[in-house]
Amino acid sequence: MKRISLVAAAALLFAGATLHAQGTTKQDTTKKKATATQSAKKADAAAADAKKSAKTAEKAADAAKSDAKTATKAANQADAAASKGTTKKKSSGKKSAAKKDTTGAKKP
Repeated sequence: MKRISLVAAAALLFAGATLHAQGTTKQDTTKKKATATQSAKKADAAAADAKKSAKTAEKAADAAKSDAKTATKAANQADAAASKGTTKKKSSGKKSAAKKDTTGAKKP
């Protein structure tokens, strides 16, 4: 009789330990799913931030490209004006050398 109750107690202890282990596994799985879900949400948020940053960078690059075109046009215009200005200075320099003395002073 003692042996049967001892075996029954051992069987109950074993069954309880098995059920307890299964319950812990289910909780761990739930925690892992929640952690995975949170990680996925964080990854999605990071991806959205990266996408916004990429759009901002693309807009900045477009603006820089436009500014570069404007600067190139301005430089070309400045070069053209400078080349025209040097031609005029040469012709006007000859005229200034040929001017008469208008101070009214008598020559000795």
